[in-house]
Amino acid sequence: MNQLVLVLFILPLLVSPLLLVLPRKARTFATVTTVSILSLISVYLYFRADETISIMLPGIVNTIIAGADVILLLYFGYIAIQRKSLLVGIMSVLQLGGVLFLLTKMPHHEANQILVDKLSLFMFLLINIVSGVIAAFAIEYIEEENCSEYRKRFFLSVIMWFIGVMNLIVSADNLEYFFLFFELTTLASYLLISFRKDEESVHNALTALWMNQIGGIAILGAIFMAVFTPGYGEITFSSLIAKAPTVGVLLPFALLAVAALIKGAQMPFSKWLLGAMVAPTPVSALLHSSTMVKIAPFVILRISPAIHNTMLAQVIIGLTAFVFLVAAISALAQDTFKRILAFSTISLLGLMCLMAAIGSEVAVVAALLLIIFHGLSKCMLFLNAGIIERIFHWKKASDMDKLGEVGPFTSLIVAVGFMSLLLPPFGAFVGKWFSLETIGAGLGNSQVAGALVISAIAIGGAVMSLLYFKVMGLIIARSGEKDKVQFESMPILFSSSMYILLALIFAGIISLPFMMGGFFAPVASDVTGLAVNVQWSKLTMMIGEAQLPIIPLFLAFLFLPLTMIIAMFVRFKGADRAKEYMCGEKVEYRLSSFYFNTEKVTPYFIAIGIIFFIGIVTVAII
Repeated sequence: MNQLVLVLFILPLLVSPLLLVLPRKARTFATVTTVSILSLISVYLYFRADETISIMLPGIVNTIIAGADVILLLYFGYIAIQRKSLLVGIMSVLQLGGVLFLLTKMPHHEANQILVDKLSLFMFLLINIVSGVIAAFAIEYIEEENCSEYRKRFFLSVIMWFIGVMNLIVSADNLEYFFLFFELTTLASYLLISFRKDEESVHNALTALWMNQIGGIAILGAIFMAVFTPGYGEITFSSLIAKAPTVGVLLPFALLAVAALIKGAQMPFSKWLLGAMVAPTPVSALLHSSTMVKIAPFVILRISPAIHNTMLAQVIIGLTAFVFLVAAISALAQDTFKRILAFSTISLLGLMCLMAAIGSEVAVVAALLLIIFHGLSKCMLFLNAGIIERIFHWKKASDMDKLGEVGPFTSLIVAVGFMSLLLPPFGAFVGKWFSLETIGAGLGNSQVAGALVISAIAIGGAVMSLLYFKVMGLIIARSGEKDKVQFESMPILFSSSMYILLALIFAGIISLPFMMGGFFAPVASDVTGLAVNVQWSKLTMMIGEAQLPIIPLFLAFLFLPLTMIIAMFVRFKGADRAKEYMCGEKVEYRLSSFYFNTEKVTPYFIAIGIIFFIGIVTVAII
């Protein structure tokens, strides 16, 4: 098993430089073959690895990691000088100083640097399968980009090594290793967001760089606290979590949570993720949906046993509930399709982190459901946004009111993508169901805080529902000028990517009752250290006190999603067509009719987010 885990790390890092020199057909073969192998290994490991996999690397690797830290931070400093970015420069100096100080003071123990448990194996599936689809999609997408042949190869190369780094970051037990991999994902963000090299792209990439560097500084602070707090000893996740109850110092976990929430673009750090939309669409899919932003709920899940039922967890819950609500409202105010997707991603990331911070058995199951099914759905939606831009040349939702006629397959994909995030019996709906069922119990005796959080989740969920139906209603609208459904043509890598994601989403519906006990429950048990039992009683699934009736769930599928899908392809032949009469007034329906602006209140949202982040650190010190 150890060798297979190493393949997940090494193979993409070996293939990445090859993509810089291979011709088009060879690049396609190498990329598709590599991501297929990574996906198959991930599936095999999840179902066959019965025990935690520990890997102790040779001492020379520690030296290489330390050297790579210094080189990477020097490169960040070079970027700051080249781009004349004061903020990037300040963050680079602070990080470099912190790393050099810790290298001289930090004791080196003979501990495992790599630890692959059920949560890591779960993340392998998400990273390699979904990112693999994105990598294959990117082969076709980047060919139409207005750039040199080398830049196209470079784009695919960065995506490939990014997959390898993501496999490493969810496996790193040693916090020094985790810091390097965290900052390598930051580097990938900078390179991919700035890919087009125009002024806006570079500016947004620099914003992503310095904001995520704050997360790196927080990780260095966590390492510092772990080293100099008596009782912690080894600077590993496993050691810190095991010793937290006796040591009682939560500041390292607070700082790790800060780093995670920054990577998850929780306010006031949402700007970097919104700015990533200027990059080519596969970048948006990688950063927003399947991989990098999922570091946030992953880290909160990792540390949840140490912060469970603490004030630190309460503040994280408050922040993420607030973000879930205000990001949903901000999404409703958007017209640009990718900004709608971006804000809704930030919102749902907040809900994932909220469930992870609660840390109960049912809450962890809910977080896992949202992580995997949100990854699939948002990946499909973002890639489809790229198809809409490439084939139909539309970027705004208000321009897509004839998509149902000119692009019925594309329209179907968008509709299914939104429905899979909203309606039963899709996995994301089940995750939200369990979220609402467990949130009151998870907040203990704090009745006022519990009421506020539940209200935020309920209102945010209602706003998200309005958002999804608003967009779906627009894209499936028809003028009635075409009596036949004629599917649009698109490149094979585009269509095959959509088919794979559609198949995975619908397979999730069919297999969900079986996956709860055999797939999600074992991961939740590993995270919480408690038995998570899935029981059945008269076709009702029960996890703890949470209940999910299966029959109404599938009946809802017949009357809601399935009905909407069928209605998209109904044509009324021979019907008389006449324009609506409005007393002589010309009224044209546009999405902008329901547009409102949140820019004036955004500074207040940011200020509240800053207060919450300060609170995370403060309650851990007190």
